[in-house]
Amino acid sequence: MNFSSSLTARDKKLLNMLVYIVIIFIFGWCLIRPLYKKTVEDQERIRIESALKAKNEAKVIGLSTAETLSDRFAEDLADSTSIYYDYMDSSEIDKLVTSYVLKRGLLARDLTISMPDGYVDEKPYVYSDLRVSESETVETIAVTESTETAVEEEKVKSGSYYKEAVLSFLTGYESSDMGIISNPVEEYSAGLRDVSSTESSGLLCVALTLVVEGDIEAEQAIIDDLAHNPSVRITGFTWITMDPVTFILEDGSILVVESDQRQLQISVNLYMKDKTE
Repeated sequence: MNFSSSLTARDKKLLNMLVYIVIIFIFGWCLIRPLYKKTVEDQERIRIESALKAKNEAKVIGLSTAETLSDRFAEDLADSTSIYYDYMDSSEIDKLVTSYVLKRGLLARDLTISMPDGYVDEKPYVYSDLRVSESETVETIAVTESTETAVEEEKVKSGSYYKEAVLSFLTGYESSDMGIISNPVEEYSAGLRDVSSTESSGLLCVALTLVVEGDIEAEQAIIDDLAHNPSVRITGFTWITMDPVTFILEDGSILVVESDQRQLQISVNLYMKDKTE
């Protein structure tokens, strides 16, 4: 049986050309697509390795910076605590206070010493500029954290968070922060300017309550002197009127003598450096 075709020579040429194109496309798809995928994978690997390299370089730089900051912190701590007393035990404090009172012509009637059990956390005056600035900073941080939380939730919903989280795990950096490294020295300087607590300075606070007796002017001079001493802070004082003294004379009569002196009870905080500093 003979089959006849209605295809013309031109149609056959077009059909052959189409077959060649399909073959070339299949060949190209099988050859080029793996190369393309490999190129994309290589680019991603290069990106991650670059991030790891940047992280390692940052660690090397950070080590030098950490040493610089450590030396600077030690110097700043020594400067900021130089006005305070060196560490003393209760007997040394007793000797210091008693000697101080006697040199001013007064008698020390009573002394109560409360030794600290930890570093003191003194705050600035509630209406001072530093305290107001600290409150504004706390409010700003709260608003910023709320905004960042909303952004993170949106990332989770959109699916972009996963890729950033994986890259962050591999490199230690957020992908959006890649190549941006903060300056620890600048951050330390900024933090030093804004510090509003003594807790990190290793200061110890000894609570003293002292009762002295003698000339009123000498007692007032003690208050004035302590008020200008940066190593102590007066927390309160009270004048105590002394009772009259009664004498029985030889003839049996009674003589009552009013004292022209008053006792001064004064409470102070004495600040000293930790003995381990």
